Amino acid sequence: MGSSIMKTPIMRPPLEAILFGFERIGMVIRIAWLPIVLVMVLYLGSFVLLGMGSLSDVDFSSDDPEAALEALGGSSSFLAGYVAICSIMPLIAMLLLSCVYVAIIRASTFANFEPPSLPFYFALGARELRYFVTRILYGIIVGVTAVIMAGLVFGAVGLTVVASEAVAGQAKALIIAPGVTLAIWIFLVWLWVALRLLLALPIAAIENRISFGDAWNMTKGNFWRLLISGALFVSVLQGVVFMLFIIFFIPAAIIIGLLAFAGFGVVGPVAFVLFALLALFLIPAIIALASFSVAAEAAFPARLYAYLTGCGDDCRIY
Repeated sequence: MGSSIMKTPIMRPPLEAILFGFERIGMVIRIAWLPIVLVMVLYLGSFVLLGMGSLSDVDFSSDDPEAALEALGGSSSFLAGYVAICSIMPLIAMLLLSCVYVAIIRASTFANFEPPSLPFYFALGARELRYFVTRILYGIIVGVTAVIMAGLVFGAVGLTVVASEAVAGQAKALIIAPGVTLAIWIFLVWLWVALRLLLALPIAAIENRISFGDAWNMTKGNFWRLLISGALFVSVLQGVVFMLFIIFFIPAAIIIGLLAFAGFGVVGPVAFVLFALLALFLIPAIIALASFSVAAEAAFPARLYAYLTGCGDDCRIY
């Protein structure tokens, strides 16, 4: 394991993660499409079963559609099924997609790792299960910490408001400023916990074990580097995704839309078949854009892991 004196670069991990998303997009699509399709089918099937089991009790043939919708909202079976889908399906989706994240993390950490060259990929073994459990535990820790810190922030804000109402004039600033500062530091404490434990995810994917303690020790003395590097990664990723959306989606939608409306006056409703062409273009484009985002998001903590473990040439992917 990496020692506490290891330091991660600030610029290289986010930039390498973005480059990995571009350069390995073919591999990512190849290993991701089947798990994604399985998740979509499960969600669709769940809602179909929910509709078949709950909507049959609602009378949609009445002249009052609002009453039918109110009856649907008041259906206990519908609400129970909806809550079950919203609570259970995300866990199932996370489990199925664990094989994708594990493969991407390993590929973005080691240059010599390559998933099987099949037209599809689905590996759900002990390594993926440990990664799945680690993601759940990480989410619980970060979520509980967020709730605690939010309570402290609201408490600090409430005390600041009460104290500021008791004074007037410039004295308010002397009370508000420390309150705002305290709220910012509480937020930074939450980020400190979330970032210090982030490397538990690549540890599970690469080393096939669950260890939040090693993740904590590995990131010792790197909080500000992780914070700046993470902020840079989020900013660059959002900018690239937005740019790709503008370049590929907006022009295609405008051109096909104008052609469809112009053709409507000549050949009639048949012209709107062009919208089907738009759908055929958008589906693979959406898959490619989502694959790029997933690859970059998985590669970022993997590159941090590579630098903080000091694995040298084995972790050089560029």
